[in-house]
Amino acid sequence: MKTKFFLLLALVVVAFTSCDLNGESNYTPNIFFIQRPINQHGDSLNSFYTDKPGVFVMDTMQVGDTVLFYLYMDAYANQLTAFYINQSADSVSRIVLPDKASMDTIFTAGSDYYKGKFIMDGTRNSMRFPFRYIATKASKEAKLEFIVISNAQFDGGFASNSNSFQLKTPIKAFTPPPASE
Repeated sequence: MKTKFFLLLALVVVAFTSCDLNGESNYTPNIFFIQRPINQHGDSLNSFYTDKPGVFVMDTMQVGDTVLFYLYMDAYANQLTAFYINQSADSVSRIVLPDKASMDTIFTAGSDYYKGKFIMDGTRNSMRFPFRYIATKASKEAKLEFIVISNAQFDGGFASNSNSFQLKTPIKAFTPPPASE
C-alpha cells in the first residue's frame, strides 16, 4: 500500500513540475494563401508540392500575366513582428504592392517596401496581405519566397518563431493567339 502511495505521489510531483506555469503560449507562425492565386483573366493557378521541403511550384504563367495573391499570416496566441517577400530575379517579374498610405498604417518606419521588408509593431496576431505579381520575362527559375516572424520564444526543440516557403513561378514567353480567318 505504501509503495502505491509513493508512486502516486511521485507521479503527481512530476506532473506539476513539468507544467509551464508562466502563462505564455508560443506557437510557430503560419503563412499561406487564402485562395489560389488568380490571373487577370480570372483563372486560378494551382500550386503543387515539389521534392524539396517548403518549395512549391505554381502553374506556368505567360509573359504579361498579372497574378493576384492573397497571403494570410497567423501567429495564433503570439504577435506578428515582420514578414518578407523576396523575388529570385527583379528582371523577370515585378511585385505591385497595396498603396503606401494603407501599408503605413500597419508597418513601421523600419520597413522597406521596395525590398520586400515589412516590419510590424507587434500588436497584430494575424494579417491578410494582397499583392500583384507581374511576369515580365520568360524564366524557368523565377520564384517568390515568403517569410513570417512572430514574437514567440522557444527554449529549444523543433518549434520556431518563423516560418517560410518558396513558390516557383515558371514564366513562358508570350505566344499570341492564332489569327482567326
